[in-house]
Amino acid sequence: MVKMKFKDFEFPTNPLFIKTEMACRINEKSVLSGESKVFHVSDRASVIKTDGCFWGDDGSDALLKLKMLMKSRKPGWLFLPDGSCYNAYLSSVDIREDAKKNCISYSISFIEKCPGKKSEYDFGFTYAEDDENMYDIAFRCDKSIEKLMEINDFSNPFSVKKGDKVVLQ
Repeated sequence: MVKMKFKDFEFPTNPLFIKTEMACRINEKSVLSGESKVFHVSDRASVIKTDGCFWGDDGSDALLKLKMLMKSRKPGWLFLPDGSCYNAYLSSVDIREDAKKNCISYSISFIEKCPGKKSEYDFGFTYAEDDENMYDIAFRCDKSIEKLMEINDFSNPFSVKKGDKVVLQ
C-alpha cells in the first residue's frame, strides 16, 4: 500500500481516517422566459482532513517533522494512499500525546492551493448553449446586454445560435 506523503515527509503509517471535501460554486439566474438557468461558476479549494497515530520513539521524530512543515508556510505536494495528489498547504495540526500508550494522536488539515478563480469565463468568451439568446448569455455571464451587443457582431439578441462564440470583454 502507498504511504501518505507531504513534501518530503512520508507518514510512518497511514492515517486511520482521511476525509476529502470538494465543492464548487453554482449560480442561478432568472431569465426572461420566467425560468432559471443554473451554471457552474468556479471550483473551491479541496480540504483534506486526516486523523491518525504515531507509535513509539518514531512518533516523536514524526511529530518534530510535522511541526517543521507547519512552520514552513509554503504549499507542497500531498500524496494520499488512494493515489490522488494535491498541491496543498498544511493548514492545521492538532496533537494529543498519551504517554501510557506511547502514542501520539494527530488531526491534520490541508487546503488545496488554488491559483485563483477557476471559471469558464476566464478566457474572455463563452459559447452559446442550446436555446440561448444574448439576454440569456448576459444573465449567465453577469454582463450587460448592451455591452455584449456592442462588442459582438450579431444582428439582434435572438440571432445567436448554439455554439456561437460570444466575446465577453
